[in-house]
Amino acid sequence: MKLKIIIKKIALTILACLGYGTWYPGRKLMRRYRRPEVRILRYHSVSDFRQHETNVKIEEFRRQMKFIKEHYYPLSLDGLTDSLLARRELPPKAVVVTFDDGYRENFLHACPLLKEFEIPATFFLLSGFVGTEKILPHDREDISRYNYLLSWDEVREMQKQGLRFGSHGSTHVRLRGETPGEIEKEFRGSKVKIEKETGQKINSISYPFGTRRDFSEESKRFAAASGYQSGCTAIYGSNSLNSDPYELRRIGIEAGDNGFTFRAKLNGALDILLLKETRVGITLTRILNFLLGV
Repeated sequence: MKLKIIIKKIALTILACLGYGTWYPGRKLMRRYRRPEVRILRYHSVSDFRQHETNVKIEEFRRQMKFIKEHYYPLSLDGLTDSLLARRELPPKAVVVTFDDGYRENFLHACPLLKEFEIPATFFLLSGFVGTEKILPHDREDISRYNYLLSWDEVREMQKQGLRFGSHGSTHVRLRGETPGEIEKEFRGSKVKIEKETGQKINSISYPFGTRRDFSEESKRFAAASGYQSGCTAIYGSNSLNSDPYELRRIGIEAGDNGFTFRAKLNGALDILLLKETRVGITLTRILNFLLGV
């Protein structure tokens, strides 16, 4: 895992340098004539101990939130959804912060920093894991206590701090391998469970895994039928007033990012990563994962 993180750091830095030297100047000029775009950031955990590549160290997260507060417009996911549904103009330089899975480490480390910098955030919960000591499959080689998910008491404490919640399904299944009945059960069951425990209306879902291969138009229909107003993917990119509320793009922030690449993801210099969802990009990603044994 550490080798993959190092390779990602190097690759992202090189790509960001190329972006700044090529298409970024033109993009910056065109931004004056285009409607505002919103970038949704996709985090997983903030911890100095969790080893997975999706983790962000505490001080790095502090620097990121400070940068957003000073240079961007922190917007809630509900605020973005409301604007899309009402066809209301989006604010310039808006950034939405989201977290998938609902790690307990976020209650300890991310929440105080979100409060310090007054940044709204939505946490997508796995309703079948909250309040248990179940470990997600990709965390089983790490130290268990750093990979537990939230308890319902911690969720309610976060709610008191003004943080919002969404669904990530019940059991983190790949939707492409499930029957329509199972997908409906995942979507509806999770929504009902979280609403019961929090008393908060759950408006958004983050599709498990969330790549273009992991959900479909049918998944979006189930999300709407289950009462969600928006759905978040793991597809890289920004969102505009013309975006489908049930297919919102997000930008993953992980251990492979530094301050330079984080800023490049926010300002578009790293939009070459849009190629990740193409056939060539998918093939290259699979080859890299194979070579690294992950």
